[in-house]
Amino acid sequence: MKWVSFEDNPRLKETKGDIYSRCVPCITNLYEQLKQGKEEVRLGPAFSCWKVVVVLESMDECVDLLADLEKRLVDPIKVKGRFGSVDENKRTKVVVFNAAGESQRDKLYEMLVACAGRINPSAEVSYHRGCAELYHELFGDWKVWKAEEAIRKPEAVPAILDRIRKVLFWEKDRGEQENS
Repeated sequence: MKWVSFEDNPRLKETKGDIYSRCVPCITNLYEQLKQGKEEVRLGPAFSCWKVVVVLESMDECVDLLADLEKRLVDPIKVKGRFGSVDENKRTKVVVFNAAGESQRDKLYEMLVACAGRINPSAEVSYHRGCAELYHELFGDWKVWKAEEAIRKPEAVPAILDRIRKVLFWEKDRGEQENS
C-alpha cells in the first residue's frame, strides 16, 4: 500500500472528479510540451494548484492527524488528499492535502501546524505548488515560478517523460521494458 485517498465523501466523488478534470489534463499538458521539446513550459493548472504537506513517522500518525483535524474543523473547509509514501521503504509518511486557492491553503496550513504538533511535535508542515514529483525537478523552487517557466534541469526531461508515461498510460519504465 503506497497511498490512501481521503475526503468527506465515502465514495471519493471529488477526488475522482479532480483526477479526470484537473490532474490528468495538467499532467498531459506537461507531457505534451516536454515531448515537443519546449524549453519553456506553460504550467497551466499546476501554477494555481496547492498542496499542504505534513511529514509524520507512521501511517498511524497520519490517521491520528486526520482524526484530530476532523474534531477541530470549525470553518467549512473542504478537506481532501492522500496519505502514505511514494517509496514504501521510507521511514516517514506524509499527508498531502489538496487546497483550492491560497486562502484555503493558508487556513489548512495554520490548522495543520496545530494538529501536527499535538500528534508529533517534530512533524514538519509545509506547502507548495503543483505536483512535486513532476514539476519541482524540472522548474526548481516553486516560490519563483511564473505562469510560463523555463526548464532548469533539461537532463531530467527523459526521466519525467517516462514517469508521466507510466502514470498516464500504465507503461513500464524503459529500463523495466528492456529487462522483461
